[in-house]
Amino acid sequence: MVLQLYLQGLLVSALVMVVFSAIYAFAYLIRNAYQPKNVIRNRIFDLILINLLTIPVLSFAVLGLLVILKTRLL
Repeated sequence: MVLQLYLQGLLVSALVMVVFSAIYAFAYLIRNAYQPKNVIRNRIFDLILINLLTIPVLSFAVLGLLVILKTRLL
């Protein structure tokens, strides 16, 4: 049961981070279209690394919320 909740939290946090990252990357590309391609590429790589570090932490937070919701509904 805990593994199922963790995987749900992982999925939710991954989807949230992908949506927020896509919005940020799109806004960054629009505002800084004149910058060299390697600067933009480095910003995108930084964004990917931030996502890789943030998704597991956020998934544990979502796991906590799911556990609380499951216990309240029982």
